[in-house]
Amino acid sequence: MRIFIAIKAFLKALRYPEKAQLFLDEKASPPKEKAPKETAHHIQLLSLLQQSGRLIDFLEEDLSAFSDDQVGLAVREIHKECKKALDEHVLVKPLREENEGTLVDIMPGYDAAEIKLIGNLKKEPPFQGVIRHKGWIATKHSLPKRVGTGSFVIQPAEIEIR
Repeated sequence: MRIFIAIKAFLKALRYPEKAQLFLDEKASPPKEKAPKETAHHIQLLSLLQQSGRLIDFLEEDLSAFSDDQVGLAVREIHKECKKALDEHVLVKPLREENEGTLVDIMPGYDAAEIKLIGNLKKEPPFQGVIRHKGWIATKHSLPKRVGTGSFVIQPAEIEIR
């Protein structure tokens, strides 16, 4: 079967020499580099918060069987460990300098990624409103390199070998 393919390729090369040359040139050039795989930074941050403070375990737990005191104790430890991981890997700052409750003006052309408008939105800017939350922005991050191929794995399953 391969001999027939070879003969057919040879005859096509005789009939269309320019296409054959293009084929040979393409084969001779080095392979194109693949684009680096995009890192899922949001998953990586969740992974860090899970590893340090078991945040996902806590959020996925049904808390109805626990007393408020038990939940409070758990939250205190989770808060401490997750805060430590966040401070170590991401510099987080408030988006707005003003205190919550302060009256501010929002001019036309505002950045909708930085300002979420709530309330009476029936007109066009400029708006006047009260800051209900300052917002947060990550000004810098230093996330460690991920190991493995599962880019959406937050925490691998732990298997104790006996």
